[in-house]
Amino acid sequence: MIVTTSGLDATPPVLRPIEASLLDAVGGGELLWCGRGATALYWAYRAVAAAKPAPEPAEVILPTMACTTPADAALLAGLRPRFADADPATGLVALPAIAARWTPQTRAVVFVHLYGQTAALGPLREWCHARGVALIEDAAQALGARLPDGSPVGSVGDLCIYSFTRTKILESGGGALLARASAYREALAAALRGPAPPLQLEDDDLALLALSQRNLHHALVALRRLRAIPAPAPLLSALRASYDRLYLRGMRDPAALAAAWGGLPAALAQRRRAAEEYAERLQGGPWRILDGWRASGVCWRFSLLLDSPEPLVAFSDALRQDGFHVSNLYWPVHEFFAPDDDCPAAEAFARRIVNLWVDPGVSLDWVRRCADSARRHARRLLGSGAPAAGRAS
Repeated sequence: MIVTTSGLDATPPVLRPIEASLLDAVGGGELLWCGRGATALYWAYRAVAAAKPAPEPAEVILPTMACTTPADAALLAGLRPRFADADPATGLVALPAIAARWTPQTRAVVFVHLYGQTAALGPLREWCHARGVALIEDAAQALGARLPDGSPVGSVGDLCIYSFTRTKILESGGGALLARASAYREALAAALRGPAPPLQLEDDDLALLALSQRNLHHALVALRRLRAIPAPAPLLSALRASYDRLYLRGMRDPAALAAAWGGLPAALAQRRRAAEEYAERLQGGPWRILDGWRASGVCWRFSLLLDSPEPLVAFSDALRQDGFHVSNLYWPVHEFFAPDDDCPAAEAFARRIVNLWVDPGVSLDWVRRCADSARRHARRLLGSGAPAAGRAS
């Protein structure tokens, strides 16, 4: 099925080969195509809430190291987001932290394959199923990735989210919800029959709203990084409804995704080549390289954890001044929604993470020059542990 700008319809012929290949890879299920990954998450939440109604607002456990989208979509679907702390080595959420947030109201756990990293999900799936909780895989940053046992992302969770919008592995537009477990397929079908049409905006208005949200988030993260404001949850709660129209969107151009799909292997290979170049040139510096992409086969961003958090802002700004894209705006999102869900490891991780671009527009020459810039500023800002000039050995 597909959610279009005019409503719900059968999967268009142009998407059926992609749908068949995805379902074959993960062992079956049903796909719902929609306007973006956030819309897919919204319908996933609606399905889990319908499958097992709660007498009070149902809860979903989310990793605090993520963007705000999973939590925003949960609130829109009527679920209360709770947040689990991060593994300080990877930023991924781990089972002990998830278990610490479980309550009888928990209806789902979302595992985000952050930056293209994956983890063995068997124990988490068993834990979820023992409690009647749905496991949702979020593969927005890991399209085409493998789990540690070699199986594809999306083959373990009861539901899986894909995104093909700006900054993702494919940027053709759209998203998808894979429902594998029969109980959630049935609940999704029932939810889709209910009232919840896409709230469409004109393209210019949509772009302006998205820019507003992005700028607001960046400003609040900067203030929190400087400890200039308390956790901003009360402020955001007053503004959040203004952005609801960003999350319920129909797919505008299925043909664009169909045209882009055949380029996925080449896109993943290009990203791995860029990551390999970074890894070779930046090894031995005053940071730790997150290399989960080697096992998963997918690098969304090339990530460094600085040995010390103090120079992070100056180091990132220095690379930007040299003309390179740098991101360290992944901030523990529980502060925006549930600040009482204390997540100290995630804050320590967020104060050290630096993400470098491996996107399709990034050439190997660009990567080499970015690495050179990182080495140069590391020597100046991060201490003598920076790698020497020239290609690292």
